[in-house]
Amino acid sequence: MSELTIWLVIAILAIFQGFFLSVVIIVKSAGKNSANLLLGLFILLISLSLIGRISPNFSALKDSFLLGGLMDIIIFSYGPLSFLYLKNLFEGKYFPAWKDYLHYVPLAIFLCYFFFRLLLPRQFENSIFYANLGYVYFFLELMAIVQNAIYITIGYKMVNDYEKRFVKELSFLPQVKYIKIFLAVISVIILLWFYGFVSKFVDGLQFSTVFTYNFVWVLISFLTFLFAYFSFFDSDILSIPEKQTKYEQGYFSDDFYVDLNEKLEKVMNSEKPFLNPKLTLNELARQMGIKQRDLSRVINEYHNKNFYEFVNSYRIQKFKELVRLEENKKYTILFLAYESGFNSKATFNSAFKKITELTPREYINKFAS
Repeated sequence: MSELTIWLVIAILAIFQGFFLSVVIIVKSAGKNSANLLLGLFILLISLSLIGRISPNFSALKDSFLLGGLMDIIIFSYGPLSFLYLKNLFEGKYFPAWKDYLHYVPLAIFLCYFFFRLLLPRQFENSIFYANLGYVYFFLELMAIVQNAIYITIGYKMVNDYEKRFVKELSFLPQVKYIKIFLAVISVIILLWFYGFVSKFVDGLQFSTVFTYNFVWVLISFLTFLFAYFSFFDSDILSIPEKQTKYEQGYFSDDFYVDLNEKLEKVMNSEKPFLNPKLTLNELARQMGIKQRDLSRVINEYHNKNFYEFVNSYRIQKFKELVRLEENKKYTILFLAYESGFNSKATFNSAFKKITELTPREYINKFAS
């Protein structure tokens, strides 16, 4: 089987997988999660883009400007759509402002060219665009590469900003690893795309150009399977907690915060909210009937910790209690970690080592064996 045929089979499989996955996500998220709806649409666009890419391999579709143009329309949609997806994911429901429509200027430019050529073919052949078709393709492709590179850079910044924020508001590690992998794969695709674009204008690299573009197809196909894998094997992978409510600044005496700290410790010891693996600062503040900013100040100033560290310290203490009980000897370390409120092995191991300076196994051998 030739290399091109292998890539073609992979692309066809990815198309079917992409259509199925997009329908599942869209149906599952309808009316519930705007970010996941955008994700489903994004995967659908990837599948449609692949149809345009493989169409030249079929004689009946080889010269279809409509299919080829559809693929290019989608390319100009990737960047703005990914931006809106991350905005909704990290900030809750995000409604575009008028300035956000500026993101679609490159798409609008391409649509003007596309519909002019599709609907008015005779006028197009007599236009300056047809006379300079090489320059038109050069400009459109370069614009698409630059646009997508800019949005990938924005995506990296949004993820980094979110990670810096979560330790102040969340008691668990947010599921952003799949977003990082997604951005990394898209980055590789853009680099290969740019290399293929440049090689078209360099003598002796024609083979390199064909290989590079075909390899980009494979990576786009891989991206579709990547989403399928993450969404199927991790039910929480498509959900990130909402952005927490911000409260106005206020002033209270030190006695107020002393009392608040006593109330906090009482709640943590008696009601044990830390056993909820998805506990957030906002949720704990609501449970205590206080403002989020006041709770955050108490944790920061009286315990010298951020919210993430504060809650995990109680979970570690709970784990120590459980692991010392004789009846728990039959359970695994991971099971007891989950019983203590942790939601992943990585989070537990990292928090335990940071607080105790021992691994869970070292602690058990030293104190609970």
